[in-house]
Order: sequence, then C-alpha cells, then structure tokens
Amino acid sequence: MKSVNEQFAEMQKKTLESLEPMQNMNNVAAEAFERIARKNYDLMGDLVDYAVAQVKVPSADANLQEVYEQRVADTKAFAEKVNERAAEYVALAGELGEMAQPKADTATAKPAPAKKAAASKKKTAAKKTAAKAK
Repeated sequence: MKSVNEQFAEMQKKTLESLEPMQNMNNVAAEAFERIARKNYDLMGDLVDYAVAQVKVPSADANLQEVYEQRVADTKAFAEKVNERAAEYVALAGELGEMAQPKADTATAKPAPAKKAAASKKKTAAKKTAAKAK
C-alpha cells in the first residue's frame, strides 16, 4: 500500500499531466489573440488614413471634378488595401488553425473516427458483395 505522501505525489503528477493540453491550448489562444489584435490594429490604421485623406481633399478653391477624381482614387487604393488585409486574415486563420491542431506522432496516431467509419463501411460493403456472390 502506498503512503499518503506517495498518493499525493501521484495525484499531483496526474493533475499536471491532465492540465498540459489546456496549457498548450492557452498558449495558442494567447498567440491567436495577439496576432488578430495586431491585424485589427493595422486595418484600423488603414481606415484612419483613408478617412483623413477624404477629409483633406476638398479645399476652398478646388475644382469639383478634381475632388471627385481624388476621392475615387483614394477609395480604390483603400479598397485594394482592404483586399490585401482580407487575404492576410485568411492566411492568419490558416496558420492559427494549424497551431490549434494537436501534435500527434504519426507512427502511433490512431485513425480519425471518420476514417474508421469509412473503413468499416468498405468492409461491410465487401462482405455484402461476397455474400451475394455465393
């Protein structure tokens, strides 16, 4: 029989082992939060730049056609920046998704439940085909 100290030590070890996946996920969540917040900060900076440019365009002696053309040019440039940012968000989502995937040793990894189900269906279909052939 184990002593109380040994039991407590074993319980502490098991508790720490059970918390390890949560700690890993916490690290991923912190990284995700920081990277998304920085992307949002960049996008808001672009928005402020665009808004300031739009406010500064008209002047007292400006030709309305020139003002219109300048606003259209600024809007097109802003739209291109937003499209670039959208592509960055998509890439970031992919990276964060990969970070969230559990790191598994491929040699000892168990097949996913969907793969097991597909394999089971194939076996069942093969058995039915064999039974019909008899």
